[in-house]
Amino acid sequence: MLPELTALLRLAPEHAGLDELRRLAVEDDALHKASAANRLKTFDLLRRLYALDLRVPIFREAMRLQRLFPDEIRPVMGLVALAREPLMRACLGMVMKTPIGHPLGRSDFEAWTRDFAPGRHSQSMYLSFSHNLYASFFQLGYLGAAVGKCRLRQHRDAKAATVAFAAFLDWLNGINGLALLSGRYSSTLELGRAEHLSLLAAAGQLGLMRMAHAGGVLHLDFSSWLKPGESRSSL
Repeated sequence: MLPELTALLRLAPEHAGLDELRRLAVEDDALHKASAANRLKTFDLLRRLYALDLRVPIFREAMRLQRLFPDEIRPVMGLVALAREPLMRACLGMVMKTPIGHPLGRSDFEAWTRDFAPGRHSQSMYLSFSHNLYASFFQLGYLGAAVGKCRLRQHRDAKAATVAFAAFLDWLNGINGLALLSGRYSSTLELGRAEHLSLLAAAGQLGLMRMAHAGGVLHLDFSSWLKPGESRSSL
């Protein structure tokens, strides 16, 4: 739902909280939905995926970054969705195991969903899950050009703010040093070691976080991204 989120945030005041975002989506119909019920359903889905609450550190910091670097809203907010949605995280493993340039179609996502949760859902639910996952990974940039009923697996371009935010998510999970490069969220960027370190250095030079790398030792400090009373377990 990255297009819907982008549309909502485009209209939101800089420090809009949950209530203001709900008002925009539901009362002001910022997303141009056909009915009040559809507006409320869409907002509830967005809240599930993205929190939409500045009291949630990962959403608050994603909001800060996307305002500083608006061209990175989709990869940054996509990481928020991955952090909050277990089914997407689980499916990402299948997607990333597919070689770059190979096709992936909706049927592949349905087969994966059936293997992941055998016998738990109706046929219509498996179809719904597969359509949503297929669309989500296209929006996240893992799937590109269409070939027949499939899309080709592609490598995503990563920029400094996205790389910093992925490292932040891994740092919140207690990972430090060079292990951050292979953390759950940093690894989703599929970067080589040298490029990854270069982008982290660029993020440090931009003042996004404290970064030091020398003698095979990497130190990242995101403590300034947290408010008093928040901790590294504040996902």
